[in-house]
Amino acid sequence: MKMLTRVGVIFCISIVLVSCGAKKLAMEDYNRMAPQERIAYLEERILKNPDDPMLKKQLYQEHLAIGNRDRALAVMEDYLRLDPYQIDTQFEYGKLRYENGDYNDAYRAFLNVMQSSSADLYLSRVSQYVGGSYILQQLTATSTDEAYPSFAPDGKKIIYQKRVNDNWDIYEFSFETKTETALLTDKANEELPVFSPDGKRIVFASTAADRRPINDKFKVREINRMETSDKYIASLTRSFADDWLPKYSHNGEQIVFVSDRDDLRKVSYVTKQSDVYIMENDGDFQLQLTKTPATDGGATFSADDKYIFFHSDRNGNFDIMKMRKDGSQQMTVVDSKGNDVNPDCSPDGQYLVYVSDRSGNYEIYRSKIDGSADEQLTFSPAVDSNPVYSPDGRSVLFHSNRNGNYDIFLLNFTESNSGEKTVAGVVERLQQLIN
Repeated sequence: MKMLTRVGVIFCISIVLVSCGAKKLAMEDYNRMAPQERIAYLEERILKNPDDPMLKKQLYQEHLAIGNRDRALAVMEDYLRLDPYQIDTQFEYGKLRYENGDYNDAYRAFLNVMQSSSADLYLSRVSQYVGGSYILQQLTATSTDEAYPSFAPDGKKIIYQKRVNDNWDIYEFSFETKTETALLTDKANEELPVFSPDGKRIVFASTAADRRPINDKFKVREINRMETSDKYIASLTRSFADDWLPKYSHNGEQIVFVSDRDDLRKVSYVTKQSDVYIMENDGDFQLQLTKTPATDGGATFSADDKYIFFHSDRNGNFDIMKMRKDGSQQMTVVDSKGNDVNPDCSPDGQYLVYVSDRSGNYEIYRSKIDGSADEQLTFSPAVDSNPVYSPDGRSVLFHSNRNGNYDIFLLNFTESNSGEKTVAGVVERLQQLIN
């Protein structure tokens, strides 16, 4: 978290002399004190004058000046209880809570600001925390679900899974014609499709090999590969466990995927533990990369193919982790108070996009590759999930049920969301965000 710098002089002391017990303390003497001495002095004054809001305002500013954010927030709360109409402090309190990841407290403070007589003055500052900075474009808008999109290598089309007749099929959407085309439809579930880097093949998860007479949702998936020229399909895994979420390396030589084949417990498939695996692009040399009692998944290659990013709940909540592609040097990259899952790396290797529920709802976030400088990209009471970068890194695909069923959306980093915002609109948005 960034340390807030002390701005200006502490204006609360508006008199030349202030009382310090029986002693009079000149302002110049006060300013010569070390920060901890000033804090001790103010705390003593507050004990004698507990209902003086200006002393408490001065105290929280002193705590902020030395980076003691938690103590500053506690004093701010005392100050706002005494004087809730100090809108500048309400906004500052909301900003600090937001930076700490305490989103509900932040939204409540921002709502107090936007329901005050000073709302117009704070409109632009509050709206940046609730409105999103980039333009969203809805790509599909049918009455059924479309999910897990990914780009073609040339960026001119996308592929995704679509629910048709109660099972998932693979479809393609063209940006040029604005039309969709069915690529693979049968009675099995075909899910999680991605192109090879040369665009000649598509790998996906399928239940076609599981011929047991059971409900489709209980059937296990294997990784298949389809030639785009003649739609010839080859099986890459035959583990008789659940294998899913295949992703190509950028050089096309390897595929990373997730499997529960190492969990031999006789338990429901939804409670099985999963691990990250890697194999050659023809299915050979399948190697287990993670082996913990945790659930690991959401694997994807770094831009240079040297590392693999994935999510894991080995630390309690789900965090974003990375490792070398041989499974060594596993380390945590993104660790918030919520669950952080499904990472994807930008083509230039500088950023990650991922899903997090740290605000109380699943939204899309972006951070630098080391997990720093995180930024919330979407703001919706619905579920936004599975972000993937475009080949040029200028946009991100994801799916969302913000309109009821799941549709596919495109977030464009090159187009700023600078449309006019209103006080009423921001108030309504804040009320939606508060859990």
